[in-house]
Amino acid sequence: MTWKGLWDKITFIGIDDRDEFKYREVVLMNKLIFISTILMTGMIPVEVIINGWDLVWLEGVIILLCLSALYFNYRKMFTFAKFYFFIVASSVIFMLGLAIGKGSSNELFFIPTFIFPAMLFHDRRIIIAMSVVAFTLFVLEIYLLDIVPPAFIVKDEVKNTIRYIFIGIVFTIIFFEVYYFKKINYKYQGILAEKNAEIEHKKKEIIDSITYAKRIQEAILLPPDLVKNHLSDSFILFKPKDIVAGDFYWVTELMSEKKSEQKKSEKIIIAAVADCTGHGVPGAMVSVVCHNALNAAVGEYHLTEPAAILDKTRELVTAQFSKSSTDVKDGMDISLITIKNIDEKIFVQYAGANNPLWYIPKKSRILEEIKSDKQPVGKSAVSKPFTSHSLTLEKGDLIYIFSDGFADQFGGVRGKKYKYQPLKELLEKNQSLAMAAQQQSIEIEFENWKRDLEQVDDVCILGIRL
Repeated sequence: MTWKGLWDKITFIGIDDRDEFKYREVVLMNKLIFISTILMTGMIPVEVIINGWDLVWLEGVIILLCLSALYFNYRKMFTFAKFYFFIVASSVIFMLGLAIGKGSSNELFFIPTFIFPAMLFHDRRIIIAMSVVAFTLFVLEIYLLDIVPPAFIVKDEVKNTIRYIFIGIVFTIIFFEVYYFKKINYKYQGILAEKNAEIEHKKKEIIDSITYAKRIQEAILLPPDLVKNHLSDSFILFKPKDIVAGDFYWVTELMSEKKSEQKKSEKIIIAAVADCTGHGVPGAMVSVVCHNALNAAVGEYHLTEPAAILDKTRELVTAQFSKSSTDVKDGMDISLITIKNIDEKIFVQYAGANNPLWYIPKKSRILEEIKSDKQPVGKSAVSKPFTSHSLTLEKGDLIYIFSDGFADQFGGVRGKKYKYQPLKELLEKNQSLAMAAQQQSIEIEFENWKRDLEQVDDVCILGIRL
């Protein structure tokens, strides 16, 4: 077997997949033990030459102890081997120093022993405890060398030779520890750089894909400028949490025949703000299903009554998700209204799933609320027909439909939720402003409230002045 083959075999003792980075502490310990064994073996002939055979058995004991640590690693007792090697090394250094006596510089071996815990353990408490033990033994040995007579009589000239040899061994071990630790760190830096580059590449691909998905979602949604073709005095505050959103707004206009002898047509505007399950890409995918279901309920089934639209939408959404092999309970919360102008009167109908309708009559200037049905548009434990509510309003009255993203946003001085009551007060305060100014005021309030905190959900508010 070649030297390199032997080195590799020793390096990966006890390791099956030879993953140097996964088992770097074991690899380092195997190498450290092997180097120590080689140094002690090389010490034997030197010991024989300078001091005879009297102390050779000590080097033999040290070699056996080192090999026993390798055996524990071979048995995959990695943690035990690390503690064992530290305890054995510290004990041997301490006892050998007292046995030979002052002048051999044996205490210098505590330096690599002091470094050892930081390189082989992760737990800070273990590292500190073992380093304290090594330092304590170091100080204690220096103290005892002055008061305890040595167990073996070694001539001073021999001690001088041993001192130089010990100094060489100590610095060889320290050099090895530092060199290998630096080497493994450089390898880690290279791997991390490669992984970071790979992650950045994947991130770019994902963001590009989501950005393209945003363009598709924007194509599905009616642009805010075109919303004004149906609702001339209105605003839409639409702030996705991520690039794409689970919230969406929906506005359409159709003509229905008036049930009278003249069969005149009526213009009906249908508007909604929906909050689909989740946000980001999952929420956006659910929003496509729900958006298509709304279009089908109105366009294919010719429904105009809000409750009937939501009932049919729930049926279509549930049928779509039931095709999955898993139990999908995704859906949406929604506020949906229809607006009709008949004989200078404005008739508004509303139906909601967990999201209410707010309106402010210009006469009272007090915000009123119509509560929603407490069930989603989708599969749920509670499933009953939705309820339509009718209002007769006047020109200049205000209507607001919205998702829960604004009220649920954390912020302020204490990092708490904004909640609905402050939002009501904000809308009441801003009711005399133009709709564009209202949107700006609400957006400023949101940013001031959120501060540096992360946006927690999509935000969508549709305000209409009739």
